[in-house]
Amino acid sequence: MIKKAVNSLLYAVFPKRCKLCGEVIRLDSTLCPECENAEKISGDICFKCGREKDCCVCKEEKFSPDYKAIAAPYYYEGSIEKGINRMKNNGFSELAQGMSKEIAETVNNRFSDITFDYVTSVPMRKRKEKTRGYNQSEFLAKALAKRIKTPYRPLLKKIADTPSQRYSSVSARHTNLYGAFDLADGAKVDGKTVLIVDDVKTTGSTLSECAAMLKIYGATVYATAFAVTNKHENKK
Repeated sequence: MIKKAVNSLLYAVFPKRCKLCGEVIRLDSTLCPECENAEKISGDICFKCGREKDCCVCKEEKFSPDYKAIAAPYYYEGSIEKGINRMKNNGFSELAQGMSKEIAETVNNRFSDITFDYVTSVPMRKRKEKTRGYNQSEFLAKALAKRIKTPYRPLLKKIADTPSQRYSSVSARHTNLYGAFDLADGAKVDGKTVLIVDDVKTTGSTLSECAAMLKIYGATVYATAFAVTNKHENKK
């Protein structure tokens, strides 16, 4: 009886939240029912877009990414989309821990034959990062690096302000990001295999442009994210 009363008090004062989306959950749970039942990307996947091959539309697109392969645990929908938006826009930076666990399982499974030298993240302009207070991709990448026991390095910097990608067409996304990134000061990647991390992959233009810059300096690049959009969605 006392334990139940204490748990009720803790639940009211310090609500426990789902590790993936931030919803308030029972004290004896780790995920909300929606995240618990969220369908993971499984089976044969297309390493160009990260979707299951049954959902892949790469043959209809001319875009060819500069990363060698991408893999992610979830599609960007439902509670998974809610979690990413909360982490990015509402200060739920702690969700990076639960998300990184799911990404690590995917990386260890999909890229089991790859030895990465570094994990890095998609950079933000310093002004935008200062306004938000953090770079959610960096949080994910650092947490992931610890889980897969690979050094995290800030290998890239953003050198140009770009329009919001959210409502841009596929072709505009690629144009917007051309020349937006450069190698970070002092970074050395020649001959290294790098895993670059973002929160969500839509068309792949951001990750591909980052990969292109790393390739120019001699790196081999793979990519991962917590979620990828499905074939019907083209917004971020």
